[in-house]
Amino acid sequence: MLILILVLFISPASFSQNNITGIWEGKFFTADTDLGQPKLVVEIYDFKDSLFSGVTHLYYKERKYEHYKMIGWYDKKDSLLVFMEASTIAVDLGRYANCLGTYKMSLSKQGSYLVQNGYWAPNIRGCSFTSQIWLQKKIDEIKEEPAPAKKTGAIKKPAAINKPAPTVNTLKGKITTPVIAATPPVTVAKNTPEIKAAPSVMPAKVTQRETDLQSLLEIAPADKDSIRVDVYDNGEIDGDSVSVYEDQVLRINKKMITAKPITFYVSLNKNVNPITHLRLVAESLGAIPPCTALMIVTTKAKRYEVHLSSNFSKNATVELFLKE
Repeated sequence: MLILILVLFISPASFSQNNITGIWEGKFFTADTDLGQPKLVVEIYDFKDSLFSGVTHLYYKERKYEHYKMIGWYDKKDSLLVFMEASTIAVDLGRYANCLGTYKMSLSKQGSYLVQNGYWAPNIRGCSFTSQIWLQKKIDEIKEEPAPAKKTGAIKKPAAINKPAPTVNTLKGKITTPVIAATPPVTVAKNTPEIKAAPSVMPAKVTQRETDLQSLLEIAPADKDSIRVDVYDNGEIDGDSVSVYEDQVLRINKKMITAKPITFYVSLNKNVNPITHLRLVAESLGAIPPCTALMIVTTKAKRYEVHLSSNFSKNATVELFLKE
C-alpha cells in the first residue's frame, strides 16, 4: 500500500493514447480463496478523445476465469485511468458468484514499461471486497523515418573511356578466343512461406468504427497452430460484402460472402500473439441490413460457430485467447 501512495504523489506525466492502447498484464490482489490470486489481463482499444473500451480477463487456477466488456476514460492531465466492467462475456468460478466492478488507476513510467497502480471496487456495494491492482505494458517504440535526402544539382557523368580491345592469342595461324570462367548456378529457394505484413496505415473503417466484441474463444495450447477460419453469409444470401482483419493484417478483402466459405488460417504464439482479434468489417449491408455472417473456427479438437453482425458504425470482432 505504501508503494501505491508514493506513486500517487509523483508529478504526473503525459502519455500518448497509442502507448496506452494494447494488452496490459498484471495481478489482481483479491482476498484469499481456494482459487488463488488470479492473473489479470486488460485490453484497451477504441480510443475516441479521452474515452475508450476494451475487455478484462481474470485467470485463476483450475482453469477458472472471468471475462468482461469494459468502458473507461483517460485523464491525460493527471495520468489517471478509470474503467468499469459493463457487461459479462463469460464466467466460470465454480461455486463462487461473480461481481462486476470499476478500476481506478494511476499511470506512471518505470524504465521501458508503463505501469498502472490502483484498486478495483465492486459496482454494487457489498458484492465483494476492494482489491489492489497492478498492471504493466511495454512501451511501444515508434521509429522515426529518416529525413528525405536533399536534392542536389545534376551530376554530369564522366566521359566514357575507350578501353583497349582484349588481346587475342594466335596459335599456328588459328585464332583462339579467351577463356571465360563459367558463372556458378544460382540456387532458388522453393516453397518460400508467405509473410503476412500489416498495412502501413489502417483504413478509417477499421480505426474509427467501434470494436464490438461478440465472441471470445479460448484456445488450448495443443490447438494453437493452423486454426481454420471459414466465413459464410448467415442465413439468406442477400449480397453482404465484407473484409476480415487478423489484428492489423488484411485476410479477406472486400469479398461477397455466400453459402461457399472463404477460408484462411491463423496461429497463436505465447510470446508473439497470445491474443488475436478477427474483425469483420462491413463493406456493404446487402439487401437486408445489417451485414451478418457465420464464422466457423476449427481447431484440432474443437469446432466453434459464431454468428456475427456488423454495420457502418461497428466492426464485429471475435477474440482468440491462448490459454495459459
